[in-house]
Amino acid sequence: MIKKRVLKELRERLMARRDQLLEQLKSFKEELACLDQSHPPEFSEGAQEETAANSLLALDNQERKELADIQSALEKLDQDTYGKCERCSRRIGEPRLEALPMVRYCISCQNKIEESAK
Repeated sequence: MIKKRVLKELRERLMARRDQLLEQLKSFKEELACLDQSHPPEFSEGAQEETAANSLLALDNQERKELADIQSALEKLDQDTYGKCERCSRRIGEPRLEALPMVRYCISCQNKIEESAK
């Protein structure tokens, strides 16, 4: 069983990261809006802007996935189901939760998922 103090610390870390991600997403949207509003540049500048826009969109998608994982972890904390593997329902080790507070799977199931993805 995870101690209440540890759960509180993990919740605080998750909420702080969530707030940081929301700020980053806001910044990404502003940068993309600036790129969309720019005047038609020379070809090389256009290619650079397109590459920058694609990079921003990729980051945006990664940030959104992490944000969804954080939201899921916060909901589990509220429902007292935090720290259970979504695949096998066994407890996820406290060191793993402290390293990756939004983790969904125990290390054994995570390894199986990664192996099957190869």
